[in-house]
Amino acid sequence: MLVERVVELSSEPQKLWCAIGDTERCIRALERAVEISPSYAAAVLTLGSVEYQRNRKAKGRRLLLSLVSVVDDAPDGTEIIDAAGDFLIQRGEYADGLELYRAAVLRFPDVAVFHQGRGCCAAHEVSFAEAVAASRRALAIEPDNQKFVNDLGWCLAQSGALQEALATLERAVAMDPADELARENLRLCNLKIVKRRRKKAG
Repeated sequence: MLVERVVELSSEPQKLWCAIGDTERCIRALERAVEISPSYAAAVLTLGSVEYQRNRKAKGRRLLLSLVSVVDDAPDGTEIIDAAGDFLIQRGEYADGLELYRAAVLRFPDVAVFHQGRGCCAAHEVSFAEAVAASRRALAIEPDNQKFVNDLGWCLAQSGALQEALATLERAVAMDPADELARENLRLCNLKIVKRRRKKAG
């Protein structure tokens, strides 16, 4: 059945066009699936993502935001919300991603990746206080998560809290010396510190 084939691809909606030749038929099948069952989260995710790709952002945004209210707290439900957030981040739709993650953390306050996503989007929206607070919350839930340590360090550096950022990023690198992103964030943080010192000296 076409709808089932479409929804199989919902975890990677950006590949939808290549996977199915008849685009219009595919979209009609998705629309029908969502019309029949608005709580069919995988279909909602896929259709919402497709609408963004068709430059119908208002409809896509409405569909993706609806996921917060239709999914339950089972792992696959929260993964679908996070997949929607990842999609928005990859497209640079940080304002929409921030709205999605803000709603998600209200409904699921103990899901660390939602706080992480909120922190990422908030930082890109230059809301650094919110980014740092969200990153701290994610790390409080999963204190041994090296990626969250790195994310907090990056947010701290962006906010200008360079000494705390330095200590946090050094910890991230120590936790996983092979993490190139953490090493790069640490390098950039050190550059910021040098520039600040030079500015003060000059």
